[in-house]
Amino acid sequence: MNTPQPRIEPWPIGIAGFFVVLIAALATWAVVAQRNREELVSADYYEQEVAYQQQINRLRRSADSGVVIGFVPVGQGGVIRIAWPLVSRPADAPGRVRLYRPSEAALDREVPLLVGADGIQRIDAGTLKPGLWKVRVNWGPEDSGYYAEGSVVVPPMVAWAPAP
Repeated sequence: MNTPQPRIEPWPIGIAGFFVVLIAALATWAVVAQRNREELVSADYYEQEVAYQQQINRLRRSADSGVVIGFVPVGQGGVIRIAWPLVSRPADAPGRVRLYRPSEAALDREVPLLVGADGIQRIDAGTLKPGLWKVRVNWGPEDSGYYAEGSVVVPPMVAWAPAP
């Protein structure tokens, strides 16, 4: 006599397997989340908040300063030109100009603020790699100073020579 073999249904095995994988994934996620400590507050949060508030105050004081930052092609190279109107020109105030390269932090540099008699500071762009540069200018006393920011694009035609 030929008796039929009992057929094994895949559905119960599939459903049980799904729940086993789901529980294992949730347990793994819980272990990883428990081991990863992500602090939302830094140890010096008060000092950081004071510095940030000082930056906001600098921006408010500088809102109407009229500082213009741009790139001017000159000969085979060019200059980054920072111009102050007559009324907001920094008069022998301490300051600095930070040239920030978003794509390559190693190329960032800082130069002192040296405004000419005409109210313009010129920075030679021949030493800058072609591409986008952010120019950040701080001047005046640290607690009551001013801040201006702008972007310039140094074109590829400028002969770039890395600074020593």
